[in-house]
Amino acid sequence: MLWLAIAIPTLPLLVCPRRVAEPGAGPARPRLVVESHGKGQRAMLVDELAASLGLKAGMKLSAALALVNELDVQPRQPAAEAQRLTLLASWALQFTPTVVIDGEHGLLLEIGGCLRYFGGLTTLQHKVADGLVAQGIVAHIACAPTPLAASWRAACGLKKPVADIAQLAFALAGLPLDVLPVPTATLDGLEQLGLKNLGQVYGLPRKGLAKRFGPQLPQVLDQAAGILADPRESFVAPDRFEHSIDLDYPVETVPVFIHVAQWLFDELELFLSGRGLGVQQVTFRLRHEDIPPTELQVRFGRPGRRAKEFMLVLQEKVERYELAAAAPGITLIAEQLHALHGMPLGLFGHEAGDANFQLLLARLRARLGDDAVQGVRTVPEHRPERAWVACEPGEASKPSPPSARPQGPRPGWLLPQPHALAWRNEQLWHGEALQCEGRPERIETGWWDGESVARDYYIARGVSGRHYWVFQDRSTQAWWLHGLFA
Repeated sequence: MLWLAIAIPTLPLLVCPRRVAEPGAGPARPRLVVESHGKGQRAMLVDELAASLGLKAGMKLSAALALVNELDVQPRQPAAEAQRLTLLASWALQFTPTVVIDGEHGLLLEIGGCLRYFGGLTTLQHKVADGLVAQGIVAHIACAPTPLAASWRAACGLKKPVADIAQLAFALAGLPLDVLPVPTATLDGLEQLGLKNLGQVYGLPRKGLAKRFGPQLPQVLDQAAGILADPRESFVAPDRFEHSIDLDYPVETVPVFIHVAQWLFDELELFLSGRGLGVQQVTFRLRHEDIPPTELQVRFGRPGRRAKEFMLVLQEKVERYELAAAAPGITLIAEQLHALHGMPLGLFGHEAGDANFQLLLARLRARLGDDAVQGVRTVPEHRPERAWVACEPGEASKPSPPSARPQGPRPGWLLPQPHALAWRNEQLWHGEALQCEGRPERIETGWWDGESVARDYYIARGVSGRHYWVFQDRSTQAWWLHGLFA
């Protein structure tokens, strides 16, 4: 077995409420995540700007404010961190079916069985790293034959892969003691013995370690070295998508709502791409302070998973949409997920979706309404005005028997009702003189339903070169215009 570990130490910062940049806004302020510690708060994580100003993890918030008086202080959000880690685990399923959530800030991927498919370990590592960078995530990746060894090396930022279990002892020897998942008292006891790294701990007798520190320490050491089994529970992706963004300011306008929707659609694409799924409809749930939540449903015509296509439909949908009230939190929900295996997503990559007919239908319906966009299908019927019915776009026509098929050409434009033709100078007239060409097509039917017709249809040509579809009613001898040819 071979495990690929992903450590994301900046996850608490990644899930902090985001703000849409406004024109003329000042420079970004240093950010830090704080958590309660006794009666006060301490910095749990700081960004690069804050670190450059002398702030560091473990510092009291009061001390940090004394050094830098303008800070972007965010409380830690464990629920949002778990939500984002679940999303990343779903995304990682595109690389291997065995994904494990490792602690609060990491993932483990068992990749031993999929190396050949991706073209080797180096290629797979690059694919994973590129995917994380595309999401704006700074992560450490490491590989080792055991999950603990991979996790420890990723936590220390050691990128060189260890593929052979015989190399584990050397690969683990230089790691610091704080990678061990043991109580703080155990770590303090090891330091009191003068131990500095795992190599020195591995050199001590297991029975002595168990007697002094309990059975947990030698068990962990043997699991990391591959001597004892280390079973892990595989991640099972949820059967629906629900992701929330809580903002440190309320969304009051549609343009800001669109920005937040883009973030949510990007996360939805990650979730769907990892599992080979798509969605046909989503719901935005907007949380308000003084009124109940409101919802906005968006339909996409057919199952898809591209955030870009989702945004095109949403922008049409909100053309005349107004928020019921300011919304400090927005949730995106996709209840029904559809398998996309074997469904083409575009011959020329993602951009091919711009010409997708189903996407066009979804955009038209979002702008005009569902009832304003319909398809047409044929039915087995000789009378032209009854040979078609309105239907859902894309619905197939019913096959017609040979006796019900048209015997002559049909115009692309059929009038809603036949238009009576006049005679001028012994010629049919419709804005110009008409001359019938060729042999007529006789349609005589409908006697069984009380609306019988007996017509002789002709193609008539005007002096302008236009072509018309006309008929003579055999019972009244009157002439009528029924359609126009392009």
